[in-house]
Amino acid sequence: MRTRGFMRILMLFGASLFLVPVTCAVEADASQHTLTAEEIRENIYCAAMITKSDYLMAGDRGRIYRSGDGGESWQEISGGTRAPLFSTCFADADKGWICGKGGRILHTSDGGKNWSVQKSATERHLFSISFSDALRGCAVGDWGAVVVTEDGGKTWQAVPLSEDVVLYGVSLKEDGSGVLVGEFGMIFHTLDGGRTWESVSSPAEQSLFCLARDGDVVLAGGLDGVIVASWDGGLQWQRIETGVMESVYGIVVRDQEGWAVGDVGTVLASADGGKSWTPVEVPAKQRLFWIGAVNLRHGSGWIGFGAGANGLFVDIREGKLIW
Repeated sequence: MRTRGFMRILMLFGASLFLVPVTCAVEADASQHTLTAEEIRENIYCAAMITKSDYLMAGDRGRIYRSGDGGESWQEISGGTRAPLFSTCFADADKGWICGKGGRILHTSDGGKNWSVQKSATERHLFSISFSDALRGCAVGDWGAVVVTEDGGKTWQAVPLSEDVVLYGVSLKEDGSGVLVGEFGMIFHTLDGGRTWESVSSPAEQSLFCLARDGDVVLAGGLDGVIVASWDGGLQWQRIETGVMESVYGIVVRDQEGWAVGDVGTVLASADGGKSWTPVEVPAKQRLFWIGAVNLRHGSGWIGFGAGANGLFVDIREGKLIW
């Protein structure tokens, strides 16, 4: 896939009529085969920096890849599913979750080395998952699907929205507040960990595909290069001019540094905590592919990585992209 590839994947699943049943939990076994980033060819939809050296990526056909050396080498991990996986979240260095097609939710308690399947209380596709701590979490997706847990995913409860819209991004905070974004620029806010949501005014009409949070700063990106920002935890929003029309699929901000990635190799950088964004020059070869995920973590300076179509991988080292 090339132009608008990632967006087409999300919209295809968001409009599909077939569902995949959720199975009982099965312990996953880790493969011993080691890969370089260049050898990974699956589309990557989500990624996480578990620690400054432990990375995780997941995507097509239920493929999960884990690195223990900062992305130098990767190990393919079995998750017990072949369903596409769209979003991941880690509450700490051990406990993490991945959600995907057909309501699939996977859980790890050892930093991503082994995974088991959790019953999610829905068979609708789940496009985003967020945990405020090791117990309280929320996942959202197709046609207003919302599921919540208060026991680390041992049990999930379905609390769908009344609005029949596809939900693409969710982020919870430690105090139980949170933000949810989706089709048509819709934005919602919660104060009870995702059990109930109230619509808030949005400055965008385009679908919003991704969310980033840094304290009370919340950013969302989406169709046609749109980025919207809130400085009060998600109650009031403003639109930020980006100067691009390519869709934004992943966004992150830490302190003053921010990155947004998207269609046809689009990369935007911010040096003021998301208040303004500048397009970044990307090699012609990388512009053949979309980038769907981006992460930042404090090491010796800010480090991070992005990933996307056909296993595309890029390092971020103190404000520079290393392809």
